[in-house]
Amino acid sequence: DQLQLQLLGTAWGLFGTDNHGRDIWSEVVYGSRISLLVGLTAAGIGIGLGLLIGMMAGFLGKVVDQALMRFTDMMLVIPGLPLLIVLVAVLGQRLINLIIIIGFLGWMGFARIVRSQVLSLKERPYVEAARASGAGSGRIMYRHIFPNIVSLTYVNLALAVPGAILTEAALAFLGLSDPSVPSWGNMFSDVQQSQALSSFHPSPWWWVIPPGIAIALISLSFVLVGYALDEIFNPKLRRRR
Repeated sequence: DQLQLQLLGTAWGLFGTDNHGRDIWSEVVYGSRISLLVGLTAAGIGIGLGLLIGMMAGFLGKVVDQALMRFTDMMLVIPGLPLLIVLVAVLGQRLINLIIIIGFLGWMGFARIVRSQVLSLKERPYVEAARASGAGSGRIMYRHIFPNIVSLTYVNLALAVPGAILTEAALAFLGLSDPSVPSWGNMFSDVQQSQALSSFHPSPWWWVIPPGIAIALISLSFVLVGYALDEIFNPKLRRRR
């Protein structure tokens, strides 16, 4: 007869072990690197694309503005999650593919915000003076318009990170992430595949809680950072003391 020993609860590690005997605390700590990498990089790609497209549409106007905004509207009406699933299935489940896909599908809202700001900024007197002095479009955008959008970029970058982390976790839960890469999302996938939440399965159920709390805390942290930056860069939003 074969004997099988399974360590559960706090027999090993701060949060116990999963159904494979792996320390859940170590998985949470080690997986934070991947989740933060995905969140920061994907958010950076999305904000960068939104900044570029929004500035071009707002400053160049006319045909360029119409073409870019119609493309933005088209991307906005496409359901995000089904498109993510299709792209991941076609391009593969590698981590770099996941980051690029999440970033590519996260620029539309910020592009419209930047466009509205640029439409207002390019009518300012100092921009008109720079244009009258012979400054080219590139110099005006770099020296006079972009510095006034930097604060908006920082705020939206901080607010976009939680969305990217949650998107990665959702894709991993659906089995569309690289299973060999440890992340909080893959921990949810392991819980789902092992049926740990089923009352008819002896797997430990509590190891779904640590990655959930970690995602909630890191998302709350970035949201609070975004609100703080918004108050710093926009004095009108500061609370009266």
